[in-house]
Amino acid sequence: MRQQLERLALVYHPEYNMDLGPHVFPARKYAMIYNQVKEDPKLSSLPALQPAPVGEEELSLVHTPEFISDFMNLRYTDRTMYSELPLNQTMVRSFCLGVGGTILATEMTENYKYVYHIGGGFHHSMPDRAEGFCYLNDAAIATKLYLQKYPERKVLFIDLDLHQGNGNARIFQGDPSVWTFSMHQEELYPKKEKSNLDVPLENGTGDKVYLSRLSEGLERIRNDFKPDLIYYFAGADPFEDDSLGDLKLTFDGLKARDKTVKTFADSLDIPVVIMPAGGYARNFHDTVRIHFNTIRVFASLI
Repeated sequence: MRQQLERLALVYHPEYNMDLGPHVFPARKYAMIYNQVKEDPKLSSLPALQPAPVGEEELSLVHTPEFISDFMNLRYTDRTMYSELPLNQTMVRSFCLGVGGTILATEMTENYKYVYHIGGGFHHSMPDRAEGFCYLNDAAIATKLYLQKYPERKVLFIDLDLHQGNGNARIFQGDPSVWTFSMHQEELYPKKEKSNLDVPLENGTGDKVYLSRLSEGLERIRNDFKPDLIYYFAGADPFEDDSLGDLKLTFDGLKARDKTVKTFADSLDIPVVIMPAGGYARNFHDTVRIHFNTIRVFASLI
């Protein structure tokens, strides 16, 4: 380890929260996660930094000029049409802030062991097009900047969202500095790309099998790759009552998942950028609870 690090910090911006009406993507969850942290007497003193929006220079590290132009100028084209979110100035501002947030969280790992970015993990976005609820690939852009600054270092993506991190898998295929690991429901969106390690899960997979497969995957990584930084996509959507999936993790199973990742990172003595990624529980408050529990795990409160 390069130095003794402080334990946990947050990154957040109020403009992550967008009023999408009855949309399945719960953009209002970000403010509720942040407010729960600030109302918790054991967490309220955590440092919370606000990012600045990125511009085209940073976006061009991953995205093509044509896609950036369409996105920034609100053009509905073959490059933007596969997003399931509206395209307007509020959306552009929020995503550019979100990329800035993951970049800031990455920079903060020089001083903090864990940095939770409340807003981030848009892992479907491709270099030349949007996908799903993902216009810009925040973690890929932050990784490119990190490796520009520290070319001798290596990065591990631990993606435990319900859906495969297909954008990250595509972007970093063949890059020896980045290892992509995705555990996801197999019979589900998106069209799969090849990660360094994919662990496809059957519909109905519950806590016991999930945690066993996760431990096996992390042990394989331990033997094959030596990272200096982890990006952890801590999706809430493997939850048993998620509206978009058919995995069956309980609240306790998801906490155990987070603890497994934390223990793995601690054993390697390297920092972690944590992002909420997806979550679409039928009861919106369950999604917020799962994300909040992740923060509590990395704060060593549970």
